[in-house]
Amino acid sequence: MITQWLVALAVVAAGVAPMTARGDPASQVVIENDRLEPRTLETLTGERVHFVNRTGRPVHLQFSGELRWHDVVQVPLTGPLWAVFHRPGTHPYVVHIYGRETRALEGVVSVTTDETHQWQSGTCDVVVEDNCLAP
Repeated sequence: MITQWLVALAVVAAGVAPMTARGDPASQVVIENDRLEPRTLETLTGERVHFVNRTGRPVHLQFSGELRWHDVVQVPLTGPLWAVFHRPGTHPYVVHIYGRETRALEGVVSVTTDETHQWQSGTCDVVVEDNCLAP
C-alpha cells in the first residue's frame, strides 16, 4: 500500500494529469453510497479500469492478492481512481467509504488475457501510464 501511495505521489509530482473516468462505461465501476455498479466487471489484461466515486466522501480501493497482479492509483482519497490488471483471473476488491461510519462494499474484476498484454510473473513491480517504474 505504501508503494501505491508513493507511485500516486510521483504521478502528481511529475505533473501527469490522470485521466478522468469519462471513457467507455464498460471499463468503469461507479461507487455509490450503497452499491457498486457493476459489482462484477469483465476486462482484459493491460486495460485501465476507472472507479468513479459518486459518494461525495473519501474512499479507499483495496484489492486482494499479489501487488504485482495489478496496479492501483488513487489521488486523492476522493479520486480519481483506476487500476490496470496484469494477471488474468478473478481480482476481488473492497471499497471503504469513510464518513460517520465506515462502509465496505465488495466487488470483483474478472480479467481475461489480451494477447498484447501477456502475464509474465515478475515483469514489472510498478507500472504507471504504461511505464515500468521498478524492474
